[in-house]
Formats: sequence, structure tokens, C-alpha cells
Amino acid sequence: MQQPTINIKTRCRRKLDLTTKLLNLHISNLPALSTSNEQPNESPIRIVCVSDTHNHQPVLPPGDILIHAGDLTESGSFDEVQAGLDWLSSQSHPHKILIAGNHDVLLDEIFLERYPDRRYGETTRTKADLNWGSVTYLEDSTMTITLPTRAATHEPEGVTKGIERRVTVYGSPYTPIYTPSAFQYHPSPEFWENSKLATLPPQDNLIVVTHGPPKFYLDRRDFHRAGCPYLLQEITRLRPRLHVFGHIHAAHGRVDVVLDRVREAYDDIRIGWGGWGTLAWMAVLVGWNKAKRVIGFGKSDASKATTFVNASVVGGRQNELTNDVVVIEL
Repeated sequence: MQQPTINIKTRCRRKLDLTTKLLNLHISNLPALSTSNEQPNESPIRIVCVSDTHNHQPVLPPGDILIHAGDLTESGSFDEVQAGLDWLSSQSHPHKILIAGNHDVLLDEIFLERYPDRRYGETTRTKADLNWGSVTYLEDSTMTITLPTRAATHEPEGVTKGIERRVTVYGSPYTPIYTPSAFQYHPSPEFWENSKLATLPPQDNLIVVTHGPPKFYLDRRDFHRAGCPYLLQEITRLRPRLHVFGHIHAAHGRVDVVLDRVREAYDDIRIGWGGWGTLAWMAVLVGWNKAKRVIGFGKSDASKATTFVNASVVGGRQNELTNDVVVIEL
């Protein structure tokens, strides 16, 4: 009675092995990845990425944009949030962006209505009473930043200033639900389809900031992949230049990925959304992309990479500072 199950598992493993071989073949045929600004008349944009500080205040390197991807606090009390905002505001970065995380309960008023005990005795001061200083808070919203030059804190004397550059930043605090906490959702296609993220078109110099990771990308916790597959769908559609997140402390790091149709098919198969038909289509795409490169047919943007950054700086059971702040230049 158990043999059919074993056969199914064997077939699934064979499919995944073939999928991985196809992806590796495709990657070996790609041109060198573009992970930084290549325009000679433009200064690079230096982005400092940090997340999951949990009341810690690590030393931050200089940059043009400072991004904090949530869990600024441990308990989410008013005093903790205000202390974190004061710390961020004191930084020299011209642009400072913050989203909330599941620990930052003060910023989730709907959650506090359901769980009033998480106000920790605070009866008068609310999110509206915070002094945000020079910090811009994003909650399923976007902002556009114009940078005429690199920040004075790291621009060498005598360097010719570059032309004006703009970046669009989207921020969202939400993570898949696992325990009563702030800004959580039941993973489903509808959640991200109804978000501001779904209304954005693919564009150059797009930065996405979420507290939780997408599926498969810097989301491993023990033997579990904690990322959201539906968030990955949106990221694959948009192919942002940079995606910053945190939440999964053990998965801190950076990875550069080309989110083309081959990678999309590969991820669909890993999630379980694609079968042997998807594998066959993936093989066609790999062959077609290789042929195009050999004969020089068509314009390819396969070298355009998305940089994923899990910027969590704490680790261990006591949330000690263990990881480095990540700096990205675009």
C-alpha cells in the first residue's frame, strides 16, 4: 500500500533534480550579472540596509539612503519605538526609511484593538504621538527619492558630481501569520493582489522593502523555508533592483538573482505550482535563450539582477548583535 507514495516521491525528486540541472545550465550561459550602476556620468547610490535591531543601536556606515526593514523594537512599546526613531533620526543619511515588523506592535492599531494587553499599560500615548524626526515611515506605500549627487559623508573631494537620479521605494510591514503579533496575514494570492505593490509597474531603480522574505530567497530557518510564495510572485513580476527584508535572523546575507522566465519556472516547480509541463517549458526557454545568445538575436536583459538582502543584525535566542550591516551600491 505504501509503494505508490514512494513512487510519487521519487518522481518529484527526479523532477526537482532535472529542474536544478536546467537552471544551472541556464546560469552558465548568462552574461555577467549587473549588480551596480554602470552609467559613467552617474554617481552610485549607496544604500545602508538594516533590520531586526530589536532595541539595539548598531553603528551604521554612511550612505545616501538608510533602510530599516522592521522589528526596530523588542516589545513594541511607545518608549521603545520613540527611542528607535530618535536613533534613526540622529544618523547622517539624507534619506531614512522605516517599515514596521511584527514586534513593533504600537504601529499596528488594528492589532492593539484585538490585543489591548500588548499596550503594556500605555493608556494615553499612541502612534499619533510619536516624533518621527527625519524618518519616513512606509506602510503599504511608496515614495520617490531624488538624488542629485552621492551623500557628502562619503564623496571624496574633487569628484565631479553626477546627474540627478531617482529611485522609487515601496514598503510593507506584513509577514505570514504564525503567532499573534503585529502586521500578519494568512498567505494567499489575494493579499498581495490587493496591495499597493500589485499596482506598481516594472521599472528601473525600484526598491522593495518588506519585513518578511519571499519564498526561497534568504528565508531558511532550520529546515523550514519561511518566505511567502505570493510575495515572490510579485517580486518576480516587478524584478526590482533591490529587495530588502529581515524577520528570519538566521538567513542574514545577500544574493543576486536574475528573475527571468527560466527562474520563474524553476521557482514554480519548487513551490509545487508547476509540473512536468512546466519543466518542459523551462527546457525550451533554456534552449531558446542559449540560441539567442549564440546568434546574437534580440536584446536580452538577462544580466539585470535583483539583489536580495536579508538585513537582520541579531541572532541567537537572546537576539544579540551578531550580523553586519549590509551596504549596497546601485
